[in-house]
Amino acid sequence: MSWNKLIPEGEITDKVTEKSVSFAEEFSDYLAKGEKETKMTTSQIRKFFGEVKRLKLKNVREFDLVSVVMLKPKLAYAVGRAKNKNSYWHFKIEDFYVVMADAIDKIVNSPDPQKAFNNFITVFEAIVAYHKAAENNNVESYKTSKK
Repeated sequence: MSWNKLIPEGEITDKVTEKSVSFAEEFSDYLAKGEKETKMTTSQIRKFFGEVKRLKLKNVREFDLVSVVMLKPKLAYAVGRAKNKNSYWHFKIEDFYVVMADAIDKIVNSPDPQKAFNNFITVFEAIVAYHKAAENNNVESYKTSKK
C-alpha cells in the first residue's frame, strides 16, 4: 500500500485548518504502522524536521527561498540512502518525499512564500507529533479520548 494524498493546497498557501490536523493524523499513522522493517521511525522524520527548524531560525532575519528549495535535494538524498540500504521502509520514505516535495513546491509558488513556509512548519509539527503518538501505539487511545 502506498500513500496517495497531499497536504491540501490552501493549508500551505493560505491558512492551517482542521484539514491539516486530519491529514497529519492519517499520514503519520500510515508512516508509523507496519513491521519494524517497513515503518518510518520518529528519528528518521525528525532528521528532516531538524533541517526545517534550522531553516526557520535562519529565516527569522531574512527569508531565503533558495534554502527552502534546497530542502528537496536533501530529501532526495535520504530516499537514495534508504534504497541503497535495501531496506523495505524506503517505500514510505518515498511517500514522505512526495508529500514534502509537493508542500515545498506550494511554498515556492505561493504569493507569500514566507507565510506558506510558516504554515508548512505548523503542518509538519503536527505530522511529527502524531507520528510519535502512532509510533508509541497511542493514537487509538488518543482518538478514543477525543470523543
